[in-house]
Amino acid sequence: MVEEYFYDGSIEKVKEIVSSLGAERVFLVHGKNSYELSGAREKLDGIQGITEFTYFSSNPTLDEVKAGMEAFDYDVIVAVGGGSAIDVAKLINIFSFQEHAPEKYVLKEKSIEHKGMPLIAVPTTAGTGSESTHFAVVYLGGKKYSVAHEYILPDHVILDTELTLTLPKYQTACTGMDALCQGIESYWSVRSTENSKEYARKAIELILENITKVVQMPDDIEARRKMLLGANYSGKAINISKTTAPHACSYVISTRCGIPHGHAVALMMKEFIRYNGENYDSVVDERGEEYVRTVMDEIYTMFGCRGPEKASEFFASKMEEVGLETSLEDVCKGIDFEEFVEGVNVERLGNNPVSLNRQELNKIYPIVADNERR
Repeated sequence: MVEEYFYDGSIEKVKEIVSSLGAERVFLVHGKNSYELSGAREKLDGIQGITEFTYFSSNPTLDEVKAGMEAFDYDVIVAVGGGSAIDVAKLINIFSFQEHAPEKYVLKEKSIEHKGMPLIAVPTTAGTGSESTHFAVVYLGGKKYSVAHEYILPDHVILDTELTLTLPKYQTACTGMDALCQGIESYWSVRSTENSKEYARKAIELILENITKVVQMPDDIEARRKMLLGANYSGKAINISKTTAPHACSYVISTRCGIPHGHAVALMMKEFIRYNGENYDSVVDERGEEYVRTVMDEIYTMFGCRGPEKASEFFASKMEEVGLETSLEDVCKGIDFEEFVEGVNVERLGNNPVSLNRQELNKIYPIVADNERR
C-alpha cells in the first residue's frame, strides 16, 4: 500500500522515512536543475549516506537506466523531480533486482518477478503523476516503451506544494497540460472504470480551474496545491485506464522536434477532442456508441461546451492562455508521414475509443500531409 503525505513542507518526511527504514545508504535520483531550484536540496541536507544520480535525459534511455544500475547498491531509493526522474528511479530500482538483462523486460520477453528496495517519490512538478503509477517510460533504439508491474509503484509519496513554486512558467504550462490530457484520456479510454473516471473527473476539474492561475500568478500557493492534487489524481486515473491516442501520437513530436512532452500531447489532444467526437461510426469501445457519445458529452460539459468543434476550440484557447503554441505546423517541421506513423505507440493507440488508421492519422497531422505533398 502506498503511503502519501500531502501538506506544505512534507518533504521533511523523507528524513523520517529513511530513518524508520534503518537505511544507511540512500540512492537519490533527481533532475539536474529542479533539485536546487525547488529547494529540495536544502530541505534534504543532513541525510547521511546519499549518492546522487542525475545522468539521464528528459526522454530517458535504457542505457541511462543501466548506468544508474551500475551505481546502485543501496537500502532505499529517493526520486526527486519530474516524471523522468521518477521513472528512471523506478526502473533502476526494479531492474536491479531481476535475474535477466533489462532489455528482456522492456521488450516483454521476461516478466518481472522481484520487488526492489523501498522507493520514495517526491514530484517537483504538477504534471505526470508518475508518483502514483505502476509503470515507467523508457526509450530503447529510439523507440518509446512502457514497463508495467505492481512492484514498480512507489512505496511512499511526498506531495509538497512548496517544491513547485519555482517551476518556470513554460514548464508549469507543459506539465499541467500533460496532467490535464491524462485526465481527459483516462476518462474516454476503453479501459476506464467508474473508479478511474472519478479520479479523471477530479483531475480535469481541478486543472481546468487552476492551470491559468499558476502560470500567470506563480506564487498562488492554493492554486499550486490544487494543481499538484489534480496531477496526482490524473496519475491514479491512468494507473487504471492508461493513456490513449494523444499520448500515442505525441512521442515522435517530442523526440524528433525537441518539444516537451506535455506540449506535444496538448497539440495532439486539440485534434483528438474533435476526432473522437466526430467519428462515432468507428467506435471500438465494447460498451458501444451511445456510451462513448455520453462520455464525450460529459467531457465537453466539463469544458463548459457543447460539441466537438467548440470543445476543441476551448482546449486550444486554454493552451494559448498558458502560453503554448497551438499549431503543430509552427513547432514541428520536416517530418515525413512514414516517420510519424513509425513513431506512434500502437499499444496506447489501442486504448482510444475510436479506431484510427493511416488515413485518419494523415488528417490529424496536417503538417505531415503538407510535407508529403511537397
